[in-house]
Amino acid sequence: MDYRFEDYPFGEGSYEQQDVKADLEMIREDLIDELQAINQYEQHIENLESEEAVAALERILEQEKEHVAELLRLIYALDPVQAEKLNRPIL
Repeated sequence: MDYRFEDYPFGEGSYEQQDVKADLEMIREDLIDELQAINQYEQHIENLESEEAVAALERILEQEKEHVAELLRLIYALDPVQAEKLNRPIL
């Protein structure tokens, strides 16, 4: 499902806009959690002795990275200001 800020026709401070802001806050908190999980899995992978455990955590790590991508796409769709900034070239 595509989410676009333009799909929410409301004025500044309206109830619907507050809902989108609340959604964005939760999504950003989820993004933080996913990024922290990636860091933790990478550390564990470096320190594990078991090849089976390493393989399992590597699969989980890839899932976490997909979660980050999905959350970024949601933020991009719901926040036009953030989307504009994400479209800028890296300096």
